[in-house]
Amino acid sequence: MRGGLIYLLVGTAVLSGCSSIPERELENAFRYLRLKRNEIHEIKPIPSEYQELASKAWKNREQGGTAEYVSILELGDDALLARIHLIRAAEESIDIQTYIWKDDPCSRFVFDELVKAAERGVLVRILCDAMNMPGDPYQMARMAQAHRNLEIAVYKPLADVSEVGKIGLWKGLLFKTKRMNRRMHNKLMLVDGRIGIAGGRNYEDRYYDRNIDFLFRDRDVLVAGPAVIDMVESFDRFWQDQEAVFITQLEDVQVAFNQLNGGYKPFLNPENKWMFAEIDEQANARSLSNVRKSLQVYEADSVQFIYDTPAKFSGDQEGNQFDEWFEHLIEESQERLVYQTPYLIYSRDVRRELKRKRKKYPNYRVIASSNGLASADHVHVYALSFKHRKELYKKTGIDIYESKPFPGDQAEYVYNLSGLVDQAIRNAGITNRADIAEIDRAGPTLCIHAKSFVIDGKVALIGSHNFDPRSAKLNTECGVFIQDEEVAAELERLILNACEPQNAWTVSKGPKTPGISHFSGVVGGISTALPVFDIWPYRYTTNYELKDGYEPLEPRNLNFQQNYVDVGYFPEVPDSSTVIQARLMKGFLGWARPFM
Repeated sequence: MRGGLIYLLVGTAVLSGCSSIPERELENAFRYLRLKRNEIHEIKPIPSEYQELASKAWKNREQGGTAEYVSILELGDDALLARIHLIRAAEESIDIQTYIWKDDPCSRFVFDELVKAAERGVLVRILCDAMNMPGDPYQMARMAQAHRNLEIAVYKPLADVSEVGKIGLWKGLLFKTKRMNRRMHNKLMLVDGRIGIAGGRNYEDRYYDRNIDFLFRDRDVLVAGPAVIDMVESFDRFWQDQEAVFITQLEDVQVAFNQLNGGYKPFLNPENKWMFAEIDEQANARSLSNVRKSLQVYEADSVQFIYDTPAKFSGDQEGNQFDEWFEHLIEESQERLVYQTPYLIYSRDVRRELKRKRKKYPNYRVIASSNGLASADHVHVYALSFKHRKELYKKTGIDIYESKPFPGDQAEYVYNLSGLVDQAIRNAGITNRADIAEIDRAGPTLCIHAKSFVIDGKVALIGSHNFDPRSAKLNTECGVFIQDEEVAAELERLILNACEPQNAWTVSKGPKTPGISHFSGVVGGISTALPVFDIWPYRYTTNYELKDGYEPLEPRNLNFQQNYVDVGYFPEVPDSSTVIQARLMKGFLGWARPFM
């Protein structure tokens, strides 16, 4: 038996060696050519206020000023509208960097627009992290063939093929753990090196209000001005890195590419065009802020783009710029930190700094908007956050607000919520809206995916960093820091709105029972300290719902429990299996905290 196991391990090792990782090749290695200059074309880019503002911002810089122009992209539909508008307004180049490019109607719609830009001479580059390939081999081959002005690369592939399968993933875990675990999480879109979008959104229906079951509440920022120079530098460093492999270098994509015949055909299926009819019409407007008030343009005092470089993967501290900048701002803070993130997991250094902050400034407040289990997209990450919630609440001093899956203000968070609800009702075969007992729950579950903070009401950040150990030590990240009180006030308003009672549960100490609570706290503390077998079922904190007719209070207010009702650890979770999973992962995955 033992000998058979040895043979199995040796055989697996041999097989793993057969799967090489391709190295970046020069463009002349391809079987098709790309243009090195813009084609002569008749179709002109659309006029854009953002192009005008970019020119104005550069003129400000030349005259010694620092003002640049930004728009907060809060709604998913707004974020898609801004992207399509900028693609159509591009004159020379479009660069997209993303962690996920999923083959669905939204990404296909965007890709067709990119091809149209390429057809009028714009040079287009797309860089995706290879952990999430942008399609199957045939789909990727079609994308590669779409136009010679359009290039696609994937970052850090695990093998020389795009489809590694379950066996390939296990081989990756066993033999390429470090490579598999360290990913490019940056998200950027750049137009003409003058206008950029950065934030948390990938390319998938769920980020742009196009899924009837589940949507991410995310956030981007659009920047027009000289700060985009650093965005361009960031993109180029990844694009030119040896780990950026053109998709036609992957063997299965090459095979599919060689079998293609015929010209380009649009990727978006005709039956899905209705989903983007309004975007298609409004994107041609010169000023998007006139089309939608939510796309307000701010003149910001100072804008800085901070990013990690590929050097971070080799352990070079110079490659880890984002965290240094973040830690510096926290150290300088004196009043409050208001932030939003999908997951509440922190490194030891961040926890210590927040403790020191509250000790130095007794009135210092940390407010965190995050997901409850009912709205979380990753049960295992939430479970580890839940495991250490006492430490976050009591020792680190974070006021935690856990988002509801169907917040009261959901109509303000989703551009066309009623349309999605109607679509969900039709798909369910229901002909009468009156037959729905709770119409507000017929639509999609909303999950926070935004990564933003405001420090002392003065400095705002919108980026890709989750403020967790994975973002700090493993993935590369980026973000836009904006020093402007008007922008900071608006971002703080958006985050605090997500903390209001109709939208979130408030986390606070659980009800006390004399004697029993003290004993439970001691046992719970010991249990939590264990990396495995944390099986004590009771926790120091629980979730609370505001009572009807009562005023909201801060979670540490002495009268808090008079105004709130305890709704338990996992309110509104639709099935018991999710709760069981969360408890099991809380109990046995404590050792994995540094990797989350």
